[in-house]
Amino acid sequence: MRTFFLIFLMSIAIGAHAMKVEVHGDTAYASGPVEDDIAKFQEALAKPGVSRVVLVNSVGGDLWTGMRVGRLIEDKGLNTVIAGYCISSCSIMFMGGKERTFSDAFRPALTYIGIHGAHNKDTGKVNAQLNPQIYAFFKSRMAERFNAEAMNKAFYDMQDAGALLKLFDAARTPVRVTHHCKSAQTARKDCTELKDLDALNVGIVTTNTLTKLDLPKSYKEIPTVMGQELNIPFTDFANYFKNMAEEKCLTILCRNLVYNFINGEEHKALAMPIESVLGLGTSSNKDSATAAFVRALYECNHVKGKPARLCETLTVNGFDVRNFYSTGMESHALALTKLNPPPDKYYGNEEYGGSMTRSNVMRVQTVHDITPQTFDGIKTYGTQELATVLKSEQAPVLIDVWAGVNDAIPSALTLLFGGLAFDDSTVDLAYEKRFSALLKLLSPDPEKPVIFYCMSRDCWLSANAAMRAKKLGYTHVGWYRGGMQSWKAANLPLANVVLRAVVN
Repeated sequence: MRTFFLIFLMSIAIGAHAMKVEVHGDTAYASGPVEDDIAKFQEALAKPGVSRVVLVNSVGGDLWTGMRVGRLIEDKGLNTVIAGYCISSCSIMFMGGKERTFSDAFRPALTYIGIHGAHNKDTGKVNAQLNPQIYAFFKSRMAERFNAEAMNKAFYDMQDAGALLKLFDAARTPVRVTHHCKSAQTARKDCTELKDLDALNVGIVTTNTLTKLDLPKSYKEIPTVMGQELNIPFTDFANYFKNMAEEKCLTILCRNLVYNFINGEEHKALAMPIESVLGLGTSSNKDSATAAFVRALYECNHVKGKPARLCETLTVNGFDVRNFYSTGMESHALALTKLNPPPDKYYGNEEYGGSMTRSNVMRVQTVHDITPQTFDGIKTYGTQELATVLKSEQAPVLIDVWAGVNDAIPSALTLLFGGLAFDDSTVDLAYEKRFSALLKLLSPDPEKPVIFYCMSRDCWLSANAAMRAKKLGYTHVGWYRGGMQSWKAANLPLANVVLRAVVN
């Protein structure tokens, strides 16, 4: 399910910016979503001495730009390299390369190519009529290694634009199996595994030897967590945490956690309870700073044999993030002073679509889908009404179960992964216990109104969370159906995400 949140992030990124294309020495670098960028490539690849194209973390986008750039690269006999992920129309560009390789610029789990068929980039609706041209281009470039089974799955076995055939860097990650998911919302366990296939033996890359890269400064991501930059080194890092272990840990196991954390591999983080109690949470060797930040919080929230508790992360990758919480709370206070209810009741079409009938069943799969307009025993809030109650003297508790874009509605408390549901009753019961324990810490009075929201009216996560809260005995449960999309459509103020609770 965490993959689902990453898909949300990537879907938001598409169309937000055009590709950034720069030439450094003999290399053209391109990063970001693909728009009408053909002129940029024509100019860059016309420069003397350019012999390769490095594609850096691109979710793809415009099909015809991808095709034209792919053929342009082919015609010029250039080599192509993937730095990070290269998906959709980016994969078409990559296939134009004479020699095609992965690079060592990013961690193995974040280095892969994602291939799928044609679709409308705005609606996500599959358009198989356009596939033959893409299919033929891939077949010609893969030559004798072309695998019809894999490519037919990639181009034609699609339920939506999120369908993907994923092939990894086999040199560093032989255990990461090539797999195909029919939809963005297909759980990993339900995807088709193609265990005998890898990027080399199907002709995607021409060698498993990694290209060593030191990306130009303009292509190196500024490290951030929850929208805030990691830019304050933790003073006297090792001694601080060694001393903390002596003060906060009563057991050798706890102290060893801290010592192992100090020497652990990036990406790593350490979290502590916000109350003056013993215990902590650590994580290391994660795929990103955010993943480490979140996992450390989860480990701190849920210590075996101990009651759940709210926590704050102290450090990520040797940076001090303690001030993230104070600056985050300040951003909420400031945003509330600027908040004025908008003139209209609804924004971003939040009042339309979905069944007019009520529902009381949590959604386990396909959670990114149009929601009903109402749920049994749950009050649906429009944007104007939510803004009004947030400004009132009896303001409700507002819970964000998404935190997908590093922004929050003013006063929102984040309960990350708080809108899940599971078919397996044992798994769901264990999850519900964690959800209940953390919700009671965020909203301790079951009689006080509590309102849940997530990305948009197409997000079941907040609806699931609202239904679960009602089941647990909260008497005034609300649901902001339009979510962040409608709030932004109304041009209302935003605050930083302040994360202290992770359910799953």
